[in-house]
Amino acid sequence: MQYPLARSFFPLLLGLFAAQASAAPIYLNVDNITVAIGGNSTYTTSRNTFDNGQTINKVIDAPSADASEVHNQTTHNWFSGGSLELLFDFQQQYDLTTLHFWNYNGEAYDVDDIQFTFFDGSNTQVGSRSVSPALGSTPNIFAEDIVLVAPLNVRYVTAVLTGSNGEIDFQNMGFTASLSTDRCDINPNDPVCNPTDAPAPGTLLLLITGLLGAGLRIRT
Repeated sequence: MQYPLARSFFPLLLGLFAAQASAAPIYLNVDNITVAIGGNSTYTTSRNTFDNGQTINKVIDAPSADASEVHNQTTHNWFSGGSLELLFDFQQQYDLTTLHFWNYNGEAYDVDDIQFTFFDGSNTQVGSRSVSPALGSTPNIFAEDIVLVAPLNVRYVTAVLTGSNGEIDFQNMGFTASLSTDRCDINPNDPVCNPTDAPAPGTLLLLITGLLGAGLRIRT
């Protein structure tokens, strides 16, 4: 039994599903963002932060939000004597959903507080958030996933890390986000800017149901 009409629409439906999938969350790390040390940092020594040719980029070098590390890897970051300001540039605007933070696993040196300030592409502040991360796991350190409520249209992030003992020791930071839809202002030809290219899930379900129903009616 064949349904010519329904069969002819299957490639279209697959394309619509692909458009939906293109809005999937993105993990932001060294592959797609940058980080630098801010001028408001007050630490007195950097300890082993740049051992063996490592740079501050190792703050964001975790390959995924599920990756684990052990603390004696040279990729951990250890600052002593004050605060550490990190300046992130996401290169384009994102809607942030989750912070992933790999903290040290002992109270003597861990990060106790992170003050975030979020800015859009024009450097206008669009939000702020204070986070008190939990201690890292042991022996393998996995990220704590911290929900970031509604920091939308973010390109630049300032993060100030402090520890109650004057020590700042941690492995990595990363973010999960989705591209901000207002990128249409910059690139109106982007497929996501045309709602007919990527219907809402409910609309897509109705479309599929209608098309399959039409195919059955034509066959009968």
